[in-house]
Order: sequence, then structure tokens, then C-alpha cells
Amino acid sequence: MEINILLAPMMMMLILWFGLPEIVHKPMEYFHVASLFIVLGGSFFALILGSKFSNLMAFLKCLSFIAFPPKTMAAKDYIKIITDLARITKTKGKAALVSEAEKIKDPFLRYGIQLVVDKAGEEFIRAALYNNIEEMSERHMTIITLYKNSAVAAPICGMVGTIVGLIQVLKNMADPSNLGAAMALGLIATFYGGFFSGMVFGPIAQKLKILNDDEAALKRMLTEGILFIEKEEIPLKVEKYLMSYLSFNSVGAKKGK
Repeated sequence: MEINILLAPMMMMLILWFGLPEIVHKPMEYFHVASLFIVLGGSFFALILGSKFSNLMAFLKCLSFIAFPPKTMAAKDYIKIITDLARITKTKGKAALVSEAEKIKDPFLRYGIQLVVDKAGEEFIRAALYNNIEEMSERHMTIITLYKNSAVAAPICGMVGTIVGLIQVLKNMADPSNLGAAMALGLIATFYGGFFSGMVFGPIAQKLKILNDDEAALKRMLTEGILFIEKEEIPLKVEKYLMSYLSFNSVGAKKGK
């Protein structure tokens, strides 16, 4: 689990404790089932109406990626593997990569090396690998867009709840005993809409975008390394070039060509 996932709720507790102490001391006064259902139910209604069922399942599964991102090797480890493969290619030829390809655990890197072994050619390898990256990003962006849309829908649903509450207030002007519940529906719905939009759906979309960018950047680095192997470049040149992707201690800091 990333430390951010632990820091975020701690920061939220500090905000509530010092900024909104009323919620901490009387939490049930801010819990309103009808308002919550209007905001979340309305958001998911819009989500269901505007997407495919398969995307909905991916929408829910992505929540686990936030707390437990998939484990991957460090970029430096990938660079070492590619440099070693370049050294094998330079000394023994591409035929020696046949046995090495079977040892590679990363599917993308193994696929690229297999293309080299199959003598697919530089242009085809470049096109195939970059197409793979583009397709991956498009799949990810589909889910990210769903979270962004939810961030937009939540405050709109909150406004709907507010309008419903105001309508109930106007309808019960002659009966003051019902005004409190109607006002609670209206105001808390807006609160829920803003909370889920700015504190839940929006940040999740941003986090998924960062994970996508990091994975795409890593694959671009691997693609350049595979192309160097295809051209049988000297290992030192391969290593120095790929290390330039780590200029700012992050593969995502430099996108590559």
C-alpha cells in the first residue's frame, strides 16, 4: 500500500477536527440517507446510462489499484536487463535471444524481444510497440473519463437534491414541523455532491491518470531499448541513453521520443 493512502485519511481527519469540529462531535447530524442516495444514486445512474457494462466492472476494479498499485520492477532494473540483452546480441547475435526471451517476465518486454527474434524489422517493431502503448492508454483513459464524469455528475445531483428540498420547503410552509427535514435534504445534498466530486471521484481520476502516464512512460523507455537491440547498438550506448529517462528520478519525468 502506498503511503499516500495512509496520509490522505489522516489529513482528512485533521481537516475535520480543526476545520469542521461540528461534524466530529455530532456526525449523525450530517448523515442523511435520502441526500446520500440522491447524490451517489444519481451519479451511478448517469454512469450506467453513459457507459458499457464491461467498463462499469473495470470502474469498480480500479479502486483496488489506488490502494494497491500493481508491483513492477524499478526502471533501473529494466535498464539493466535491456543492457544485458544488448550485450548478448552484440556478442552472440540475435539468435541467442531466443532462450533469453523465455526468461523475461514482463509481457511487453518479452513481446518486443520476440519481435526482434522473429526478424520483424525496425519499423514494424516500432509501430507494433507504440500501438500497444496507445491502445493501453486508450483503455485506461476510458475508465479515467468515467471517474471524471462522476466528479461532474455528483455536484449536479447535489443541486437536484437542493432543489427537491426547496420544493418541499415551499410545499410545507404551513407546517413548520416538516421544514427542518426538507432543509436538511436540500443543504446536505449539496454538501455530499461537493464532497464526492472534489474529495473522491476527482482525486481518483487524477491518481489513475498518474499511474497510466507512468506505465506509458516506462513502456516507451522499453520500446527505445528494444529498438536499440534490433539495431545491435553497443551496450554502453544503450545504457547511457536509457538512463537519460531517469533524469528527474522518475521514468514519467521524461517521455522519450
